[in-house]
This record gives sequence, structure tokens and C-alpha cells, in this order.
Amino acid sequence: MSLVEVKALHISFGEREVVSDINLSIAQGQRVGVVGESGSGKSLTALSIIDLLPEAAIQHGEITRNLPKGDKLRGKHIGMVFQEPMTTLNPLMRVGDQIKEALELHLPDIDFDSRVAELVAEVDLPPTTALRYPHELSGGQRQRIGLAIALAGEPELLIADEPTSALDMITQAQIISLIRRICDQRKMALLFISHDLGAVSALCDHIHVLEKGRQVEHGETTAVLKSPREDYTKRLIAAAKPTRRRLTTRKIGTPLLELTGISKRFKLPGPFWAKKQYLQALDDISLTINEAECVGLVGPSGCGKTTLSRIIAGLNKAQHGAIRFDGQDISQQRGQMPKAARRELSMVFQDPFGSFDPRLTMAHSLYEPLNLMPELGQTERRERVEMALERVGLSPDMLNRHPHAFSGGQRQRFAIARSLVLRPKLVVLDEPVSALDVSIRGDVLELLAELREKFGIAYLFVSHDLDVVRAVADRVLVMERGRIVEQGDVDAVFDAPQADITKRLLNARLSI
Repeated sequence: MSLVEVKALHISFGEREVVSDINLSIAQGQRVGVVGESGSGKSLTALSIIDLLPEAAIQHGEITRNLPKGDKLRGKHIGMVFQEPMTTLNPLMRVGDQIKEALELHLPDIDFDSRVAELVAEVDLPPTTALRYPHELSGGQRQRIGLAIALAGEPELLIADEPTSALDMITQAQIISLIRRICDQRKMALLFISHDLGAVSALCDHIHVLEKGRQVEHGETTAVLKSPREDYTKRLIAAAKPTRRRLTTRKIGTPLLELTGISKRFKLPGPFWAKKQYLQALDDISLTINEAECVGLVGPSGCGKTTLSRIIAGLNKAQHGAIRFDGQDISQQRGQMPKAARRELSMVFQDPFGSFDPRLTMAHSLYEPLNLMPELGQTERRERVEMALERVGLSPDMLNRHPHAFSGGQRQRFAIARSLVLRPKLVVLDEPVSALDVSIRGDVLELLAELREKFGIAYLFVSHDLDVVRAVADRVLVMERGRIVEQGDVDAVFDAPQADITKRLLNARLSI
């Protein structure tokens, strides 16, 4: 008997049908994967199982849940890890209190503090993590807290929507191993939604392939990935293969960005009477990015990649060190970067939802950066926005919608388009393709290479995906615990790594 069975599921918004005739079943202890491009209906199918569809959605079909009656469905019997952990965590609460809140709802007769500590340890985080707020954690750390909350009620079914997309290779392998172990120990079923075919191959027994809301193929994971029947599945598998190097014929120019001795520390939470403790996020970082050069930045989750990116973009201030951009000192107080530098330096953030104002339409968000270029007329502005949208696979008729109306992958494409409308000299890309499906990822990387070739844009490409970094970067920097431990030509570093962390990252890669 199936734990959950979905028959002839249809979901529409008004006259627009987005999910059509989906059928799947999940048995006790079974691990089922759902793959497909962004907007294919993966997340909506999962949300229908836990009755979390938007109010505007119209649902038809039959969903049978063979679960105990009388208890709360969500949290107690079905846990869910959402795609964007920053938006699912309460920014005003410490993450330990959020885990405790889930425990109080479903397991009232336990020692909450002890169980919180056990769950934090179970997802491989240090005990002090429970005292921190979501914004004090890296993307990978927040995702692991989301997993701890989902496991708090000891559910029979865990739904994981892109739980590893924001994680480095080592942490991704650890989380997949953790999920597999917990599923085996508790005989817990899993519905695993991902665009990463390597992760699905490593974790799932059965796979469903969705295209534009329709189920095009399903079967045992090994059989489908080794001998796909449908052209769409074949294209997904081909797109997941390591991509070729996208080098530029442009001559690498003079230094554009120079960092010298950058250090940054954060005060750790604790009682007011105790001695203050600090986390050294960055320790004496020095680097150079030249004109038209693409530099990759890799390292495990929490090593300081995002902190360094935000300091370069002027969103955080280092305690020590100097930053020169295009010959100008921009070591300013936060928010006081010179206007000329803001025009020439853009950033794509790791969390696509959090980088947009939810009250504004996408049109407002994409046209807003052009206020830095008052010399452009309305026609030129429109042309820039429409060209950027076209290059990332989006259409202008989407501009009147708000961020919540799009999937995570679509929001990230909007974020990339927004960063490019100014045609800056340097773009800091913090995990720019981690939320994208493999086919769109290839298109976006080609777009970045084309813009680099045409306009001489330089990139700092921050990523946990070493194959992607190898495909786009000229040089690579490897970080660990706030320090750059290895750097050099990307092929030389990846073919003959010297640092232990580089070797571990390379060995942790997942393949189909």
C-alpha cells in the first residue's frame, strides 16, 4: 500500500494550466525523485501533497494519504525542506528557537533543549549555531537548519525541494548521505525535487521526469538515466555533463579590482555578562581581478565566500584592508560606494527571492538600476531590459508580475538580467546558477561568456560547482576558513590540487 498516491493531478491558475495529469505514488521507505526544468511543475506537485498550494490555484485530481488521522498533516506526518531557506526561516528568531517551535507543536512531552541540540548535531552543525539568527548563517548552513526543522516532528514522509542546490560539493554529499541514513533508520519515505541529476541518481530509487507540467517519463532511476526513452530526458542528461571551457579571445587587461589584507570578523551571540566571542570570517585576503578576466572562487559552505563578495560589492565593510576598483579606492563605509563605481560593479546574489523587493513588479526592479544612467532615454532603457531578458530566456510580458509569481530558477534569471542592464566592468556572481536547471544553466553560462567577449566584462564567479567553475574561469581561488589556501590556473589547480580542501571538494563531486 502506498503512503501517498497522486492520480490525474491538474493545477491551473485561471485558464492557464501549469500541471497536467501527474501520477505518482510513494511507498513507505521509498525514495522518489522528481526532475525537470524550472517551471515544470515540480514544486507545485509537492505543495499539493501537503495542501500548501496558493489560494489562486485550482486543483483537480485525487491525492490519497494513508497516514494516521487526527494529527496535523504538515510537520507531524509530512515534513518539508523548501528551496529558499532564507525566506522560510523567521529572521527575528534564533534558529534554535525555530527548531524548538516545531518540536513544541508535534512532540510536547520531551526535553526540548536536548532534542534541539541533537537535531543541530544531526545536520552537522556546531552547538553554538542554535544561538544564531538566519542572516548570520551561510546559505548551506540555513538549508541544514531547514532540514532539522523538517525532521523535528519525525514524519513518515520528507519532501525536499532542491535541498542541496545551495551547498558545496562536500556538504551536498554529506546532506545526501544524512538524508539517506535518516530515511533508512526511520523507514521514512522521501520525495526529492531537484534539477541535479547527480544528486537524484545518488539518492533516489525511482524518478519522474516533468516537462511543462506534464509527466514525460518515469521508472527506476538507474534505468531511466542510463537508457532514457524520451528526447526531453536525453537533453537533460546531456546538459548535465561537464561543459566545455568558455574562454575569451579578448586580451586580459590591467588590474581592475585589487584587494589587500581584507579581514572581517563577526561577534558571536552570547549572554551579556560573558566574554565576547568572535568568528573570523575573513583573514588577510588579497586578490586581483583583471579586466575581462573570469576568476572562480570555491570553497566549502561557511568558508567566507559570500562575506567576501558582499564586501567587494560595498554591502559590508571590512575591519582591515584596502579595496581599489578601476584605479579608485572604494574602501568606504557601507552604502557610501562612489556612484561611478556602483555603475561599473554589479552583483547577483545567492538567494534570488531575497534579492527582490516583494512589493515591486519585476519591471520596477529591472529598470531601477538604470537610474544610475540618466543619460539613457526611454527607448534605450527598454531595449536594454528586453535584450537582457531575452538573453536569459525570459519574455517582456513577465515584467508586470511580482517575484512570488515565479519559480526559484526564473527569479535567478531575472537577477542575472538585472545585473547586466548596466553593462558593468565587473559582476560579482554569488552562486548564479545553483537555482537553475541544467539546460538553462548552460544557456546562462553561454550568455555570460558572450557578454564577456562583447563588452569585456570581468567576473568573480562564486560557486560550489567545480565543473561549472572549470567551464568558465581562467583562474580559481580556493577558500577555507576565511583564507585563500590555493590559487592558480583553473586547469592546473583542478588537475593537480595541492591543498587538502581542494582534493576533498574534487572527490565529493556527484555524477550520473
